[in-house]
Amino acid sequence: MAEHNRDQLEHHRPDSHGHGSPNPHGSSQVHEEQHNFKEHNKNYFNEHGHHYNDHPDGHELARRLGAAMINAYPFEEDSTLVLDYACGTGLISRQLAAHAKCIVGVDISQTMVDQYNQSLFNQGIPPEEMRAVCCDLTTEAPNQLDGMKFDVVVCASAYHHFPSIDDVTKALASYLKPGGSLLVTDLMKLPSAESVQALFPTGSLKSNLVAHKGGFEEADIKAVFEGAGLINFSFVTACKAKRDGYPVQIFLASGTKEVAEEP
Repeated sequence: MAEHNRDQLEHHRPDSHGHGSPNPHGSSQVHEEQHNFKEHNKNYFNEHGHHYNDHPDGHELARRLGAAMINAYPFEEDSTLVLDYACGTGLISRQLAAHAKCIVGVDISQTMVDQYNQSLFNQGIPPEEMRAVCCDLTTEAPNQLDGMKFDVVVCASAYHHFPSIDDVTKALASYLKPGGSLLVTDLMKLPSAESVQALFPTGSLKSNLVAHKGGFEEADIKAVFEGAGLINFSFVTACKAKRDGYPVQIFLASGTKEVAEEP
């Protein structure tokens, strides 16, 4: 998948299947729709990932979102282990690299992962410090990351691609150490149906890539964070930007995995 480029400033609809709304067509159709979104996204970014870093606006947004994350969590360059989910080519990872001991990027697109790792190889950065793997952490496949747990899990401008943000949040929370933090950035709820249609026209390619086209409200994100057992929820404006001439706001949500009390 991807981080936060032009195609990532596309968004969400709070009535998605991840919010627990009943579906009159049954769970089999929900599963099929979720699978289709994943396949569309994987195929799209596998095809276009080679050009993903060509957009300067994506680099600037990554810089601003990275700065917001650094401000939200006390990174320690000698000890902090970071998981960057839907890492794309590594734009967010590179913003955090100087503040962490190790970063593991994860993406369902092999092309994006290859771009991420090739960039590291070109710079002489060893995989012990930074690397990406191609997998889907929302599946039940065991030991996808060799049992690693992380101090921080970040997911930048990708929640709108996920059919079930509930499933994704629970999966990401499971990779946190006790006391670790999940940091998520994405579009705040768009102001009108007209703006949603202008940014994500019905029948366009984006309709196959974006599960949530209207942005997220604080309550949407708070519900899935709490459903994943996270505490100390926070929801703030990370930055403002323009998308096709429309002003948009991008939030930063954070939550902490509770530390179990000693018996």
